[in-house]
Amino acid sequence: ALSQSLDEAFSLWKQLLESPGIPCVRSPEQTVTSLQLLATLYQLLAKPLQAMESFLLLRSLCRRLGDIPGAAGALSQLSRILFQLECPSQAQV
Repeated sequence: ALSQSLDEAFSLWKQLLESPGIPCVRSPEQTVTSLQLLATLYQLLAKPLQAMESFLLLRSLCRRLGDIPGAAGALSQLSRILFQLECPSQAQV
């Protein structure tokens, strides 16, 4: 029940970011921040798979925006989650 709103937000972000290219949003930078917050909240709720999916969306958006440090940060967080899940071989990929 606690994550229902997060799940709805994730679903909306996922729909918005399905199409290629930069999404039509008011502020791409604010969208990046919102996705970072979403992923972090999933981590705090001990929902690593949802956090990973959120970081994957974040990485995709950062790549589209040409935000190399943002994409690298998302990949770093993904690797960290994979190590926590004891999947080091997946983290290396």
